[in-house]
Amino acid sequence: MQNNENSDNQIIDNIIAGERSRYSELVDSYAPMVFHVVRKFVKDDELVEELAQQIFVKTYERLESFNRRSKFSSWLYVISMNHCRDYMKNVRRDNKNFSEMESYEIENLTMHSISPDYEMETKEINFILYDALQNITSDYAKAFLMKYNDGLSYKEMSNQLDVSVNALKQRVHRARAELREFMKHKM
Repeated sequence: MQNNENSDNQIIDNIIAGERSRYSELVDSYAPMVFHVVRKFVKDDELVEELAQQIFVKTYERLESFNRRSKFSSWLYVISMNHCRDYMKNVRRDNKNFSEMESYEIENLTMHSISPDYEMETKEINFILYDALQNITSDYAKAFLMKYNDGLSYKEMSNQLDVSVNALKQRVHRARAELREFMKHKM
């Protein structure tokens, strides 16, 4: 079971104060989540390890910028997703031959090669959604991302979070309501 928000914040305070070895506690707690995110983008075990390690290094380097408006797990989740998306963009820039690419890479490329306008609109929408997710209740945001970004079933979410399926359905419903309300004021 993952650390609760207060103990995460205490560990972060200790790390910032100089107890760098405590970072391994966060890594141990959140490695399953990070590996799950990375596996959505790449399947090769060595590459999964490498990307996960890069994510934890990046998170460590940015630890002082963690503003605590959301849970550490939500913040780490967003860093993980962004890092993986950046990696996939770099794969595209490397101009691999299609025969060298795995099917998920090709699918990801075709999804993003529609038009420059579409890409710009998508980036704007993602930015607004990211901002909205940072401003709604963190438990709701996490459940929402697991359901709609990771494509997890409520049962899978329940197993990962140790929360009942009904409670998770409620969180996702409330996340949608809070997001709608937040978006009304942003648009």
